[in-house]
Amino acid sequence: MQKENYNSTIYALSSAEGKAGISVIRVSGNKASEVIKKLGGTTSYPRIAKIIKLIDPDNGEIVDKAISIWFPGPNSFTGEDTVELFVHGGRAVIDKIFDILARFNGLSFAEPGEFTKRSFMNGKLDLTSVEGLADLINADTELQRKQALSQMEGSLFKLYDNWRTMLIKSLSYIEANIDFIEEDLPKNLLEKEMLSVGIILDQINRHLADGKKGERLRDGYRVVLAGAPNTGKSSLLNLLSNRDVAIVSSEPGTTRDIIDVYLDINGCPIIISDTAGIRDSDSNIEQQGIDRAKARIAESDLILWLKDSSLKENIAYPYSSDKNIIEVSTKSDISIIERDGLCISVKDNSGIEELIDLIGINALNGCATEGSFITRGRHRDSLIKISNSLTNVIHIDLGSIEIIAEELRSACNALGKITGRVDVEDLLDVIFSDFCIGK
Repeated sequence: MQKENYNSTIYALSSAEGKAGISVIRVSGNKASEVIKKLGGTTSYPRIAKIIKLIDPDNGEIVDKAISIWFPGPNSFTGEDTVELFVHGGRAVIDKIFDILARFNGLSFAEPGEFTKRSFMNGKLDLTSVEGLADLINADTELQRKQALSQMEGSLFKLYDNWRTMLIKSLSYIEANIDFIEEDLPKNLLEKEMLSVGIILDQINRHLADGKKGERLRDGYRVVLAGAPNTGKSSLLNLLSNRDVAIVSSEPGTTRDIIDVYLDINGCPIIISDTAGIRDSDSNIEQQGIDRAKARIAESDLILWLKDSSLKENIAYPYSSDKNIIEVSTKSDISIIERDGLCISVKDNSGIEELIDLIGINALNGCATEGSFITRGRHRDSLIKISNSLTNVIHIDLGSIEIIAEELRSACNALGKITGRVDVEDLLDVIFSDFCIGK
């Protein structure tokens, strides 16, 4: 991507907000060298931490004892001249330094994600790596961290860019056939390129048939506690979360709003939802809760259908579904008959470890654990369009060479949009708005 020239130099806090032992302030742009020199630092030792007395250039007052690191462009995160100041993290210190920086001509406070955007615009990161960085910052579990780091380091970019390079090669041969139709080109040229396109199409289709494991790992594996009223859904949620997040009552219909709890099981992010008891109800408010429960069940990855062991009869799971369903008999401590399958009790914790293990096993099967997986809907949407274009190429008569070229051109552009190699201006604001200020 062509390097852009930025007139402004930006600054912001790159570490977390709030009091801390150390905070990091980043300055990036063509005035970064002027800034560090006037603050009492030096540009003589690139990428080496130097202890400095950080001063107010207007009066020479010492503001803080700090560490500065000078990163001359293009060998910096943004690709521009950059300085990072490691200062004491008190609010007064940060405010004073920001006040000093604001007095420099040509300096402005960074917008959310602006450092990363400059890195992208200067060719330091592609869009999938940018998204991987955002996911790494937001990762809550070990598997999320691994997936995000792999993507940030270019796993998806390498895969998609390789496909794009191969398709561009095929397109160049096809266009040569159009431009030099009267020349004596190899007769098997088209057949050879169609074979290459077919191989790429097969790879893309297998990539698409991933069960959305990458997206599920990024967004969370959704588990729903469902069943008739008073089967112990809220009690189980409270036990799994180790706190009272749901009201427990013997009165049926007390759960109406969906309550979500976030857990880390086997490195997978688990979202467990307590839902309203499923039954026929004359109460409009309760029925709204039941409707929400049905909607959440439809969106779930795993359904725990709870049945009360203290009752002789329980309603079976009432919906047709291709989802994973585990039937769980609750209140096993007061069961009146012996039950088959998984039995649990929140009173004596029997069966709870087994239940957690089952949730973890299902989550591992449903989430990406290794390899390059699609992590966002925009990737999947583009890849579906690419698959359709390449399918058209395979089935178009070889005499319609102009149409073949147009379909290949469309596929190349769509791959380029995933990585940011072609025009993606409409995507940039959306992608970089996910970042906080200072990133």
